[in-house]
Amino acid sequence: MLVLTRRINESIVINGDIVVTVLEVGRNGQVRLGIEAPRHYQIYRRELWLEIEQENRNALASALTDAGAPIAISTTPAPATPAKNGTPKDEPTPTGGSRRSP
Repeated sequence: MLVLTRRINESIVINGDIVVTVLEVGRNGQVRLGIEAPRHYQIYRRELWLEIEQENRNALASALTDAGAPIAISTTPAPATPAKNGTPKDEPTPTGGSRRSP
């Protein structure tokens, strides 16, 4: 794990097209981050991502069991892919946050 120190309004750049900026640090230790990324990236809080993964594994196991197929489930998340027509959908983020339009 890479560990970095940043102050309010300082950023890091990931892979040249994702910018994470520290917006606020509260007295209770809570940190607000702003994330600028192309719309085809799906951005989740880790705990929500783990919940989604588990639900997907459960659904797959149920479908495979119903079909009588042997169960082999990968725990590696699939990479995010752009929309089929190449144009990202304009939707709220899954974590209840919001994205600013460019």
